[in-house]
Amino acid sequence: MNTPSSSTKSQANASSSMEVGRRALSLASQALQGAASTLGDSFEEALDALAGVKGNVVVTGVGKSAHIAAKIAATLNSTGTRSLFLHAGEALHGDVGAVHAQDVILCLSKSGGSEEVIQLLPTLTNRGCRIVAMTARLDSPLGKAADVVLDVTVEEEACPFDLAPTTSTSLQLALGDALAMALMARNGFQPDDFAKNHPAGTLGKALTWTLAQLVDSDRMPAVREDDDVPTLLKVMSEGRYGATLVWRAGTDHQLAGIVTDGDLRRAMVKGSLEGKCAGELASPSPKVLPSTTLATEAAQWMQAQGISQVIVMDGETYLGMVHIHDCLREGLI
Repeated sequence: MNTPSSSTKSQANASSSMEVGRRALSLASQALQGAASTLGDSFEEALDALAGVKGNVVVTGVGKSAHIAAKIAATLNSTGTRSLFLHAGEALHGDVGAVHAQDVILCLSKSGGSEEVIQLLPTLTNRGCRIVAMTARLDSPLGKAADVVLDVTVEEEACPFDLAPTTSTSLQLALGDALAMALMARNGFQPDDFAKNHPAGTLGKALTWTLAQLVDSDRMPAVREDDDVPTLLKVMSEGRYGATLVWRAGTDHQLAGIVTDGDLRRAMVKGSLEGKCAGELASPSPKVLPSTTLATEAAQWMQAQGISQVIVMDGETYLGMVHIHDCLREGLI
């Protein structure tokens, strides 16, 4: 009797796993498309409540819904809507002290009947908080207590036993994002506002860093136009920008041009560099940007100009150079 080989079993398992994965993604996609097509008055009412909050948007839930609630609260905070996450279980043991009458509660519970949520509702209503609910049961205790209900009913969970929250939590998360994005649009939230809430990491750098933060004050290559080629090469090598600024002879503040590696190569093709001076090799119209220029904008500009480095000035003061590799190193491109 022939039995399947181990490789055949592995292939069958891989195929089965792929189908399970595709089904999970398909169910999530269907749930999101369905929610988008039926989005209506309750969404606008929820926006009105959240946009008009005098205090915080308090996002709460229990179990998997609590994890989604925490992410929604984080997204709201980063996009201009003051928010805090409150675990429904911890709220019953003192943390509800953070909630005040001027707050709006965004409560997540698929069943609308989680024990912790049911126990928390009287305290919230007694404090005069408006409640926006995300639930799949409008007739649940949460659905009945809420001022606004956002329906998160899904046809089925991706879990083969229809038990583990999967499709439903995907919908909760997406609906939270939809609320945050709509609030951004309503409040006129701009990239500058976003930057204020994201000072760290690559994102913070992209939004806030200027050329002043990229220049290295210990590397400020500069020669005078009457300096000879050996001096020029020494300064360029020490600067490690592949270029040097060139001052007018006898000054250190009148810009005469720039000499780059490319300028040297082109000059060498034409003949010997012997007896040449920096001024003869310089490009007379160097690319200069103010130190207040956003580094991301400078990087895009350098790419568009087809150049590798730019001179950075603070008014008439030379601060140094920035190479496009500096922008790459900091994740700004």
